[in-house]
Amino acid sequence: MEVLLRVAPEVRLSSTTSGLRASLDDPARTHVGTGVGARTPSGTTGPDQGEHLTLAELETRARQAQASGDLHALSAIEESFTSFHLANHPPRRRPEPPEAAAMPAKERALLERKAFRAALPQVSVFKRAARTKAKAIAETEADGFSRTLDLAQVVIAQHRAAALDDQWNELSGHDRCAVIAELEAEFEAAGCGCTCVDAGWDADTARGYVTIVARYPSADIVAERGPGLSSSGRRMLRRRTRAERNALYLSGLASFALAAARRAISVAVAADDVHLVIVRPLETGEGLEPIYVGSLSREAVTLRPSHADPVPLLLGSAVRPLKFEGSAHDLVAVSPEADVMDIVRLCAEALDDGALDGLLAGDSESLTAAAPDGHAETGLDGADTFDSEFADEIDREFDSELADEIDRETDPEFHRETVGDRGTHGDPATASDTASDPAPKTEREAAAE
Repeated sequence: MEVLLRVAPEVRLSSTTSGLRASLDDPARTHVGTGVGARTPSGTTGPDQGEHLTLAELETRARQAQASGDLHALSAIEESFTSFHLANHPPRRRPEPPEAAAMPAKERALLERKAFRAALPQVSVFKRAARTKAKAIAETEADGFSRTLDLAQVVIAQHRAAALDDQWNELSGHDRCAVIAELEAEFEAAGCGCTCVDAGWDADTARGYVTIVARYPSADIVAERGPGLSSSGRRMLRRRTRAERNALYLSGLASFALAAARRAISVAVAADDVHLVIVRPLETGEGLEPIYVGSLSREAVTLRPSHADPVPLLLGSAVRPLKFEGSAHDLVAVSPEADVMDIVRLCAEALDDGALDGLLAGDSESLTAAAPDGHAETGLDGADTFDSEFADEIDREFDSELADEIDRETDPEFHRETVGDRGTHGDPATASDTASDPAPKTEREAAAE
């Protein structure tokens, strides 16, 4: 069995605080998550029921519980990881058209009073008939104004109903942009670490499909020591074997995959198949690797018992068989395929770009905060100091030369010498003598030499 795995041409992947996100790069048809037929995102069942925790928050709590050795926290978190598929995801339904908001009787009476007060000052107090007539006119005007507002509310409600119908028709007709936008809004609200990269119809089977990329934690999310029982029956932390940790990790992965498929088909009401690619971080912490590539049909997801073990479904739905190594059955990356690795590459690039943007934003904030005058430091403190001192020296020299020039202009002896020079300027001998005798040097020039 082969499935079409790709990132749609108008889809762009980016990284946010909630994980990978897909956005539509089609300015002609801008779609946002409207929540048509929406319902409150369902949380996990079991110990954390009533408290909606995202996958990232669960991962953080799991690592904190591992570090502290909290027995009860580890038990609750591991139960949450293996019960993702037990959450309830009711399917979207055609939304009910909004009712026109009629003006309340209190506001209607307030309008009548305001109109009556506005008409009374124009009529004398002693003219009772005129005042009665003015009151009737004011009531008529207020009633006409309120009827106009009611009609406007009806028109607005009709426009909203038409817009909801259009959005529902696009979603139920499995329009690619509408489906991707709605799934992205649902995934972002749930914080489940999933993103939709493609949607459409299979040309061979005429079945609607969606392609989901999900990010699952690495194998170290399962602690080496877990809850157990002592020989006397007392609850305690006991060391697990590597095979036990791998089995628990696979069970959590299967529950996560089934929950992602259920959430997807509850929003994409016309989708028949969910193509799912699950990636996890590498052991080095840089990059991603695919660990599951499969296709889950709507029939397999909805017709199975809710409390059945999801591991057989995960293994049976894998388009490329899961790879295990060693006697402990360590789950490793699946065989590299061009289409799968292309999706993984785009996801890794989006995460790297997001990390780089965050790093640059943090550096700029730290530099701005560290600068004394609110300016970012350049790291060239010595060069900046040298430039400042050089500029000060130039200013001092310019000021000194300007002061000397002013002194010469105001000195009478300087004027007499200037007049004498002008008088002898026509005599060649005098001019040559003057040119041959250099002017006396100032102290600054002598010091400069």
